Amino acid sequence: MKLDKNKVVVGLSGGVDSSAAAYLLKQKGFEVIGLTMKLYDDNTDSTIEDAQKVANALDIPHYIVDLRKDFKSSVIDNFVSDYLSGKTPNPCVLCNKYIKYGKFIEAAHNFGAYYIATGHYIDLSYDDVSNEYKIYKHKINTKDQTYLMYSITQQKLKHLIYPLGEFSSKQQVRDLVKNVDFNIYKKKDSVGICFIKDKKHGLYIQRHYKDNVKKGKFVDVQGNVIGEHKGIFNYTIGQRRGLGYTFNKPIYVVDIDYNKNQIVLGANELTYAKGVVATDVNFISNKKIDHAIEIEAKLCQWGYSIPAIVTKDTENQITVTFNEKQRAPAIGQSVVLYKNSELIGGGKIISVIK
Repeated sequence: MKLDKNKVVVGLSGGVDSSAAAYLLKQKGFEVIGLTMKLYDDNTDSTIEDAQKVANALDIPHYIVDLRKDFKSSVIDNFVSDYLSGKTPNPCVLCNKYIKYGKFIEAAHNFGAYYIATGHYIDLSYDDVSNEYKIYKHKINTKDQTYLMYSITQQKLKHLIYPLGEFSSKQQVRDLVKNVDFNIYKKKDSVGICFIKDKKHGLYIQRHYKDNVKKGKFVDVQGNVIGEHKGIFNYTIGQRRGLGYTFNKPIYVVDIDYNKNQIVLGANELTYAKGVVATDVNFISNKKIDHAIEIEAKLCQWGYSIPAIVTKDTENQITVTFNEKQRAPAIGQSVVLYKNSELIGGGKIISVIK
């Protein structure tokens, strides 16, 4: 099928950002199609209803694509498996890689659309010098979503549009949506893990995967038993609250031993690390990296930039060494690399260098 570069499929969630994206693209003269992803069983009739209202207001066609099976196998199952094995996963990274910029692009192409668009806060541009697409941090620091984008390839970037890339405040985006639907304008931003309503992943795993829940022991760094934990999926490196015990000094999760089903507790300074090793690596540029590079790293989406050195161990593995030790990097999370404001790439943390 020949893809039409004037046709764009917008991921409509019924929220402020996707509504603004659809509005802007129609204003620019694109043939806009609204497409809402059904990702899990209670993925909510109100979301679909709001998306339909936006489509009606903009006079664009609206469709629903059922991706529940793919979302469960690619995102939910991996999320649960990682937590049950003592890791701290990031489901949004997996969703971007396999669903939003995988299955969703396929669905858009089935409509004959060359482009897809979302309401993400990302600055994407084409560099005529390097003949490649480049991703930069968004102007609104508190909304920047580039951390979740490191797995995207050049082959996919050419099909993406981010209409909100040029805005300098969220209020500007909200004001646009007044032209679409005032009730949408007033909606709050969504936060947390989309498929967990109460935002408590431990309760979600206990409720849906109770046969896999195993209690175990809290131990100190010498291996002495000091209590009982409720399942290693309830804990992450650096955690202090919610341990269920009161100690005579501040004490933190410093290690999670999956093989022994133990949570190791100790002093805060033991949570610090001088680097991480990551696999499942992607670099945004197609250019080969064959030497150590000075970069800034981020260990979570809303974290600060950390001066560091990245070296490429193999085609699919990197080592990131921090200039100064950092608190609580966690296996299963992503380390994402920047050069100034440009997103360079990243990978999934598989080990921590103490």
